[in-house]
Amino acid sequence: MHTDDLDAQITSPLGAWPGDLDQRQVFRMKGRRLSASEHAAVSMIKNERLVLKSFYDLNGKDVAPQVTTELRMMLLAGEDVSVKVEGRYIIRSKLQGFIMPCETLLDLELPKAIKRDWIEQLQSLVRRVHNKGIIHSDIKPDNILLRKSDGRLIFCDWGSAQLKSEGKPLHQGTYLSPWRCRQYYNDLDPPLCEADDLYALGVTIWHIWVGRPPFDADIANLDWEIAHGLKPDLDAVDDEKVRSLIGIYLDAAPAGA
Repeated sequence: MHTDDLDAQITSPLGAWPGDLDQRQVFRMKGRRLSASEHAAVSMIKNERLVLKSFYDLNGKDVAPQVTTELRMMLLAGEDVSVKVEGRYIIRSKLQGFIMPCETLLDLELPKAIKRDWIEQLQSLVRRVHNKGIIHSDIKPDNILLRKSDGRLIFCDWGSAQLKSEGKPLHQGTYLSPWRCRQYYNDLDPPLCEADDLYALGVTIWHIWVGRPPFDADIANLDWEIAHGLKPDLDAVDDEKVRSLIGIYLDAAPAGA
């Protein structure tokens, strides 16, 4: 679908989507907050069958453009790779968020046999996203869900995603590659590329396999450390094939970089 058509669909009036909700309806559902950032909160609603992502701005700015951007990328990606959009959250005719089905978070305590399947699925998932001309740009375990209907992996949190053709710089992302960090320290800001996703994929596989984040939270200037050679400890990966696979993705960089 053309992005103009998507934008018209996204900005249509309350009730145009069967799953639309307004503030009064959400208040009656008495949700339970799962997480919050400086821009959005994620809550479970409707007896924990649905998840609401509601956006806000501490300075009172209109968040509709931010919501529209993420919804557009989710719809362009499609339900084979993205969590489904059930409806929109609208307050006083203004777009404030969207509603998704409540899917399952990854349990990193599960057996290695299950993790091997996840790793295969995850690689396929990233390939399909890239084949659609999209870069997710924030791949990490927290942004991967197990779809309850079929047990397949899907991505959530498309707020940083963009079309390859847009060629915009990367301004967010949890796992930044050494190449990307070096560019920043050289005052360069090259466009987002597939290599950004592939490096994050490698770190994510490490995180899933080992069961913990790869870097200590108290490391000062983590980007600087990564730019100068800090990597996840491959010796912590007790499977040769998985270790080799991670190593390949950790070396991801654009051609000629």
